[in-house]
Amino acid sequence: MPRYILLDRDGVINRRVVDGYVTSWSQFEFLPGALEALRLLAENDYSAIVISNQACVGKGLLTLEGLNEITDHFVAEVEKHGGRIERMYYCPHRTEDRCYCRKPLPGLLIRAQRDYGFSFSATFLVGDCANDAVAAHRVGCPFILISPAWNINGQGASLAQAVGRDLYWAVLFVLDHAKGQPAPTEG
Repeated sequence: MPRYILLDRDGVINRRVVDGYVTSWSQFEFLPGALEALRLLAENDYSAIVISNQACVGKGLLTLEGLNEITDHFVAEVEKHGGRIERMYYCPHRTEDRCYCRKPLPGLLIRAQRDYGFSFSATFLVGDCANDAVAAHRVGCPFILISPAWNINGQGASLAQAVGRDLYWAVLFVLDHAKGQPAPTEG
């Protein structure tokens, strides 16, 4: 039976742009350990599905074609390093659009579940903010919060099954959880 993991993009896989958005491939910077984490998932037969709000499209800062171009480069780079992204689900809407697919609402998670048939209770969502945590909670996904050490008690931590420093740590947690082993202790 295939295994899945849901991942937010900005702040989990790539560095967030402070007070802005990634609107070009030149701005996309993988976070330390992210490519290795994605490779490790592929090596352990996990399908990584990215679930990401991309309001920059709705705000007119990036076209859907531009977002697709960034995605094509991103996926190619992941594959070059031995990883695999099964699929990307984006919400291009602004917060004020009150779209059902925009996290913290669970629309994209439900769409992914319908497309792939995974069990929410057996599928982790890894994210870096309260919107991710709430979306996971609404569908019953266990949630892992990626949070820098200085923000370990930030929004979303109360809904998290685990809090860690980066995607690599989160992947180790998921793999240990699948084997029934104790999770890594250092977040």
